[in-house]
Amino acid sequence: MFETTKIVLINTKRSLFKKIEEAPFLYFFFLIMMLGSIFLFAFVTFFLTYSEFEVSINEIFLGLFSIFTIKAIVDFYNNYTKSLPLSYSLSTQTNQTKIAFEIFLAVLITQLTVWFSLSLFYIFSLSIFRINLWYPVEYLQFTLGIICTVLLGTTIAVYFFSSKKYRLMPTIILLTFFFYSQNYLYIVYISPLIVLHFIWAIRHSISSYLYVKRKERLKGKYETKIRNKISAIANKEIIILYRENLIFSFILTAVTTGLFTGYLFLNGTEILIPDSLKDTVADILPSSLLLLGVYVIVFYTAVFPSLALFLNEDKTLWIIRNLPVKNETFVFGKAKALILCFITTIPFIAYVSIFIGMDDILYLFWFLVFSYLAGVIIAFPLGVKYVGRKSDILLLYTVAIILLAVLGFGSIFGRFVGDNFELPIIFYFLIIMFEMFILYLSLKASSKILALKY
Repeated sequence: MFETTKIVLINTKRSLFKKIEEAPFLYFFFLIMMLGSIFLFAFVTFFLTYSEFEVSINEIFLGLFSIFTIKAIVDFYNNYTKSLPLSYSLSTQTNQTKIAFEIFLAVLITQLTVWFSLSLFYIFSLSIFRINLWYPVEYLQFTLGIICTVLLGTTIAVYFFSSKKYRLMPTIILLTFFFYSQNYLYIVYISPLIVLHFIWAIRHSISSYLYVKRKERLKGKYETKIRNKISAIANKEIIILYRENLIFSFILTAVTTGLFTGYLFLNGTEILIPDSLKDTVADILPSSLLLLGVYVIVFYTAVFPSLALFLNEDKTLWIIRNLPVKNETFVFGKAKALILCFITTIPFIAYVSIFIGMDDILYLFWFLVFSYLAGVIIAFPLGVKYVGRKSDILLLYTVAIILLAVLGFGSIFGRFVGDNFELPIIFYFLIIMFEMFILYLSLKASSKILALKY
């Protein structure tokens, strides 16, 4: 009896111990942080006890209720819906509803173990501060609430990952009234309805399991069907970027450059310019520093990767010559990989906006997109021209000067549009569309250059 519950609990225990053996310091640090957080919460309770500030018990219950509900959804989904070993048990003559219920019991035991452990340590921490809490009725009500989180989490996990998501409506209605009432006793009062909906969900749990498995099979067939050569080349380049840790480097550069640019935007005139010239350059220096920040980001995340995509092919030129793909496909596949590189530049906008505010966010985002596309347009044909060769200072200098001139013109034009038109977003959009067309021509020209070389 309850064999499935025992197996799930044993597997959970073994998995936890295995992870602890693989990364003992990480889990030790996590344990210390978790216990420290509970101890800190006890200290806050001690502080609030002797102050006029009041915290509603409903707010505390709401936080615990949300956390434990999410955990119950994840646990049931991992132990039932996504469980690979469970396929054998479900294919036998054993009652499938019974198996799902026993997995629910395993999740319930895990949740209650966590709840009792954390609450007991919290009570112990309070005893250190000599605070005596004696609320047995409230504690039992909270415990009943934790049990309801497992019931609701199981119900949500069953119906959310099924073809009949409309069956979630009763749960959504109950939770809506709960969050509206902001009263933890509401969960206690409606617990019979939660139990009834849970029983209904358990009876249909096998349909959720089969739906997910069928969706995974169809997804695999679909991905195999739509796989094309451009995506394959792009995925290869993205893997190289990850393997060389360039993605993290791009993100770190975007963050640090954003902070540095924003700081200089506000204080650059005071730090960099002598007093005799401050009145002369006070109006143009902030915009120039912003342009310089975007220029650094684009040069590092667009120009360098665009050139490296071709310059690093020195050992694989024979593969390029014999690939059963067109040169155009080869070039477009490499260009597609740069989408990920552009995404890594977005933190620049977030961090520089801390200093310059949100008034110029539209212009800043447009200018970043404009500059990135310009960098790719300039660098790609040159990268193809020198494919398989080592980068030299002359090539980098040429790209740098051309890009700086284009960005300077784009910055002036963008500011002019933003200052003289009521709806600059229309003009920004048209400019980006025109630049996309130029990018297409640049990639087509790059494929022609590659064809001339071989």
